Amino acid sequence: MTGNTYSGDEYTSGPIDMETVSMPNPADPFIGKVIGNCELLEKLNEGGTSLIYRAHNTRFDLDRVVKILKPSLIDEEDFYVRFKQEAQLIARFDHPNILRVFDTGQVGGYFYIEMEHIEGVTLREYIQTNTKINERELLSIATQLLSALDYAHSVRIQAPGGNEIQGILHRDIKPENIMITPGKLVKLMDFGAAKPLNITSNTMQGMIVGTFHYMSPEQLSGMPLDVRSDFFSMGIVLYEMATGQRPFAAENLTELIEKIKTCKYQRIRQLRPSISPLTEEMIDRLLSRDPKYRPANASEISDLLQHCIHSYSTWGSGKKVIVPYSIRRYYSLVAIIMSTIAIIFSTISMYKSAKSDLPVPRFSESASLPLLEDGRLAEKKEQWTAAINSYRMVPPLEKGGLANEYLEAQLRMAAIMIKKQNQYTKARKVLETLRKQYSDPAIDAYLGRAYFHLGLFKEAQERFESALKANTGSVIAYTTDFKREILYYSACAIDSRFIKEEQNQALLVEAIKAWNFYIEFSKCDSRQSETECALAISRRDELSKSIVSE
Repeated sequence: MTGNTYSGDEYTSGPIDMETVSMPNPADPFIGKVIGNCELLEKLNEGGTSLIYRAHNTRFDLDRVVKILKPSLIDEEDFYVRFKQEAQLIARFDHPNILRVFDTGQVGGYFYIEMEHIEGVTLREYIQTNTKINERELLSIATQLLSALDYAHSVRIQAPGGNEIQGILHRDIKPENIMITPGKLVKLMDFGAAKPLNITSNTMQGMIVGTFHYMSPEQLSGMPLDVRSDFFSMGIVLYEMATGQRPFAAENLTELIEKIKTCKYQRIRQLRPSISPLTEEMIDRLLSRDPKYRPANASEISDLLQHCIHSYSTWGSGKKVIVPYSIRRYYSLVAIIMSTIAIIFSTISMYKSAKSDLPVPRFSESASLPLLEDGRLAEKKEQWTAAINSYRMVPPLEKGGLANEYLEAQLRMAAIMIKKQNQYTKARKVLETLRKQYSDPAIDAYLGRAYFHLGLFKEAQERFESALKANTGSVIAYTTDFKREILYYSACAIDSRFIKEEQNQALLVEAIKAWNFYIEFSKCDSRQSETECALAISRRDELSKSIVSE
């Protein structure tokens, strides 16, 4: 039996081990089985169509999660097609806020998906233990969830059948499908109800797919859907995070459907007055009954989030807040509230400063995003020192910052030090510290560059190889150009090692292979005028003559 094995960017056929461990758990026949390369260890969850297990990949000695289509549904073509489609689509995704898929196949009549295993809890569990999540954390989770949805909605991938898919609609956004790690990283998962935005399918025609409490009015009505349906579901999730309860509660399904279709719910600030009016307004827009009144794309929501974050971060400072037009109907009330709170916080601040010389951090997590944006803007203007100063001010997690934003700021700062300021030792120190705390291929890529310029060629080669082998996403866009850059410096590092250790023929062969790989990947035959390609071809040919002369 063979199955689809995920390796990099494509599927390849390979043998599937159908052996099972000799002592299965009698209470659960799947415990102890080996599915693909994974031994199933513990049942984590059971949904309507699938079983979820904690597993261990014996080939790579890594923890994984395995999702299995319920055996009773394997002969139900619609469910089988949906399950298979989920695996084939998500295996092509690469985003830090979306759970990765590594392998999929069919073994002994069981269709499975092997997924990334992360430490953490679902947002449902998180809400249950944190009844009312604080606002800055809510905005952080919203920002990361939006990033995942924006990626899914705009992704361009080649489907197995040859069609190009232009965006994926999730259709089942709910707390159970969102993971929160101990470092507050958000992971969107379970694309079992997903649908390509540009491809019409007869599969499950006429069937309502999703979870009733989190459906949009048009989804409940069986109408055509676009990205605004996912945004409505996101609004329900944010409402629940803000208040600890769902906006649409009912004693029966008929009542629930009626409430969702009419969008009747209690205002957030009636339940929790401490939530800022801007955040309430943003969630209200997401929960608009008519899709045309919701944000049309992720960029609009991102702008709203930036206003919310800026507003929240200035509540305790007395600074002026720029309020969007849609909020100005509340402005007189907001002004009174903000002035009162500013006075209270100023009084508290003076009292604390009289008691202690230590500065009191204020809303540093919410300040992360504006600082990061300031740094990006300075980069665009090639104001390198200003960019570094902004990135350096982004607070780390232990000081109330955001994990993703802090990591991105540190990486961007290190990249400027390496590429624009030749400050290799400073960059090395930043990156070696990051590497102890985070797993991101960009850390290894930039650390390899720093090592290379410092003459540490072996260490540079190791870091480049680690970056190329990584199976996790990056907070920095991992583009083709970025990979080309890694391959180029990797070849330079190996070549430099050969020059340093002139008698090492193994390194000679390795250097030739590295240059060849770079030349093929970069299509240098048609780009010979480019400096890197010209050097790569020249160096490969020169080294090849050396091996022939031997």
